[in-house]
Amino acid sequence: MKFYLAKLLQLIGITTVGFGLMYGLTNAEGLRFELRMLMVGSGAFLVGRLIEGRGAA
Repeated sequence: MKFYLAKLLQLIGITTVGFGLMYGLTNAEGLRFELRMLMVGSGAFLVGRLIEGRGAA
């Protein structure tokens, strides 16, 4: 179950960063929003990565 939660958080993180990038490219005043989405998305991805762990080597 932790694996799927981690992958869901990673997906949300990547999607958030992509959405912020597209918003920043299409709106002249979207840089602040783009940076905020970068931080939120990166944070969500990092939490998902930490939950996932390294696994069996």
